[in-house]
Amino acid sequence: MIFATVGTHEDPFNRLLKALDNLAASGKLGDEDIVCQSGYCDIDAPNVTCHTQLPFDELQALMASARVIITHGGPASIMQALAHGKIPIVVPRQADFGEHVDNHQCRFAEKMSERVLVVFDIAELESLILNYADQVDRFPSSNAGPDRAKLFAKKLDELCLSLLDGS
Repeated sequence: MIFATVGTHEDPFNRLLKALDNLAASGKLGDEDIVCQSGYCDIDAPNVTCHTQLPFDELQALMASARVIITHGGPASIMQALAHGKIPIVVPRQADFGEHVDNHQCRFAEKMSERVLVVFDIAELESLILNYADQVDRFPSSNAGPDRAKLFAKKLDELCLSLLDGS
């Protein structure tokens, strides 16, 4: 199962949901399901199981059982995926598409690119999902896992502070 989350920001993230729906419709995933916490997306995605919002425990259970986690560029969502031992595919929301107020998720994703897979061009998402196992092999095994969550949280705090300070 592929699990995607667009977060809780009030602007729709239709670009990601549409790409996931197209991939599911293509048949390239076989019988693998795509489940999405779709937030404020306002398009139909008949090939994706969508939940506007999910209770925390259900979201965690989906992340734990997912083969692939796809997330927007929110630090909390990225950290949760890593805490489940997964290398997430991060598709940051972009201001040019009306998905957020600015491109802070792009800047954060760039900083995280040594720990996560980042997709700025949505056309690259399909290939990354289809070749996920090969892509995550390039990351050291110490890069993910529940035992690394506290260290990641500390580094995330430092990174966020440096972004706020402009350093």
